[in-house]
Amino acid sequence: MGAYKGLPVRRDVAEALIDQGLTVLRYGGPMINHPEYRWKKMIGPREQRPPHRNTWYPYSSNGWGIPDFLAFCEAAGFLAIPAFNMDETPGEMADFAEYANGPADSTWGARRAADGHPEPFGLRHIELGNEERVDDSYFAKFAPLAEAIWARDPQTIVGVGDFVYGQPIADPLKVEGAASGIRSLAAHQRILQLAQAHGREVWFEVHVGTDGPRPDATFGALFSYLDALTKLADGAKFKVVVFEFNAGNHTQKRALANALALNALERDGRVPVAVSANALQPYGQNDNGWDQGLLFLNQSQVWLHPPGWVTRMVSTNYQPRHVPVDVSDDAGLGVCAARSADGKVLVVRVVNVGDRPVPAALRLEGFAPSKPVAHVEELTAPLDARNTADDPTTVQPHVTDWQHEFAHGEVRRVFLAHGFTVVRFE
Repeated sequence: MGAYKGLPVRRDVAEALIDQGLTVLRYGGPMINHPEYRWKKMIGPREQRPPHRNTWYPYSSNGWGIPDFLAFCEAAGFLAIPAFNMDETPGEMADFAEYANGPADSTWGARRAADGHPEPFGLRHIELGNEERVDDSYFAKFAPLAEAIWARDPQTIVGVGDFVYGQPIADPLKVEGAASGIRSLAAHQRILQLAQAHGREVWFEVHVGTDGPRPDATFGALFSYLDALTKLADGAKFKVVVFEFNAGNHTQKRALANALALNALERDGRVPVAVSANALQPYGQNDNGWDQGLLFLNQSQVWLHPPGWVTRMVSTNYQPRHVPVDVSDDAGLGVCAARSADGKVLVVRVVNVGDRPVPAALRLEGFAPSKPVAHVEELTAPLDARNTADDPTTVQPHVTDWQHEFAHGEVRRVFLAHGFTVVRFE
């Protein structure tokens, strides 16, 4: 088993995360909302880091903290996005910006070097808060924190840790269904104005539900939230991102919901980062209700659950150029498509949440496969199916080479019930 690149990380766990095709990790959640969660408690020798009571458990050792997270993401090649408690002071956040990105001869860069990392991390993203009530009180904390970060490192993009919106937003100043209880996006407008005044980009981060087999109403509201911020932006640079697809299970039905969400986000094209909670979960030890790990581990093994396989299928078949898709005849399929930069590869992703197979015709305009065989990956199972330590491969993709018989711009295929299918034409 061993350690990964000399870090305090199990090699098998690290390699499984990498093999899953992850490109970004966010280190956040309710743990950061506890008043004792502070980044300066996470540096130095582990045995000397002060423990604290935390949100989920009465004891947290700080044996794994934000600097450890940054070192792992750097080694694994992941984009790192750490979240911070809103009660950190502006001075403490300025110190962190220097700790993360300052030269080794700066005060906090020297502390980073003493902790074993002489070179700057090159961190580009910091999130402030988690599932916050974004109102005037939040803005009063956010503004000095963001300004302190920007003053120390102007290249850092600061993110707003927003919450969940359960109803579509027609008027940004009249909001219903926000989990935080806010009734207006007026504070969001002030944040946009602040970022614009400093010539900076700001990200707004929300969470959505993918308990399955379809995403819930919070996912539909996401796009209206983005539209609402666009109305308020007045030229300010911003992005909306999703750092938590949330569910209470890790079964096939959650896999289908995640796949539908990813397809819809890719078709929309405005959300640059979307990640699923939770990346990693100890087997048999979940006691907080969020039983939703993509990758499970015990003392001797790691294995993917159906939602984790969806992530891998999407990532390993990624292509950079979106292709418009039209689904007719109310087939009940969730579809997206993308091409390679050179136009030689076309990937089509199809979700069938129904309990019956769906025959469909794929009509391809402006693309004709040059190879008679397409690569196909299919993930199908009963909605409640999951993997276990005793049988970690109950649900996994079935991989085939398909003799597709493409002719006259069309090819036909049956998409399996409760299934996610990826077809790669070349």
